[in-house]
Amino acid sequence: VQADRALGTRASASAGARFDRVTTTNPGGFFGARATANRAFSGFVAATAAPFDGIAVTGQVSRGFRDPVLSDRYFRGPSGRGFVTGNPDLEPESSLQFDGAVRYTAGAARVGVNAYHYTISQLIERHGDGDDFFFRNRGEAVIEGLEAEAQVSLPHAVALELTAQLARGDTRGDDAPLDGIAPATLTALARKLFGARGFAQARVAWFDEDDAPGPTEREVNGYTLVDVAAGVAVTRHLELRAQTRNLFDATYFAAQST
Repeated sequence: VQADRALGTRASASAGARFDRVTTTNPGGFFGARATANRAFSGFVAATAAPFDGIAVTGQVSRGFRDPVLSDRYFRGPSGRGFVTGNPDLEPESSLQFDGAVRYTAGAARVGVNAYHYTISQLIERHGDGDDFFFRNRGEAVIEGLEAEAQVSLPHAVALELTAQLARGDTRGDDAPLDGIAPATLTALARKLFGARGFAQARVAWFDEDDAPGPTEREVNGYTLVDVAAGVAVTRHLELRAQTRNLFDATYFAAQST
């Protein structure tokens, strides 16, 4: 259930609630006869205010719930990265999440900044031992980060876009790094339109090194990618495009996972 309400002409609020009940049954196999039943309430409260023309400020507090999926609990067998054994004794995750955003629009320019802080209890984590992988609850974990973006339209049909993001995640107490936390990233995109018939663009993306890998990840060196593309509309129903990815042939890992 969700409700939204305007609070005057420059503010609004919304709230929602949800109830989950999740059951699983495993009739046999390696783990034998097992069954689970978990239930939880979750929801959110959010508000947006526009104190000045062009500025919008949003805040949200939410509570989340995730029951382990069947493969987390009961799967046992080979995968593309090794032999996996589930854990039928996993507890569900719950989270307390804080999100904030500030957006500014003025003519042809738009800027946005987003921040978040999530605390996850009973984090479900995949971990490795050689070529064997298992699942466990890791107690409490914290994930937080900052994201920024900007777009500006320039004369002569030129547009620029900039994005940046910084994130960290670790378990509370021993500060052990988590899987899936992206390194710091900065991207820039320039795009030129040639009337309604064609375009050309270039994109540069910088990725910082990841020297704090999670339990199933490896250290990854930083790298920079340059992509270029162009396109032209030949007819109303036909467009030709050409693209070169990684123009300077940089070498990098496609994924952080081992």
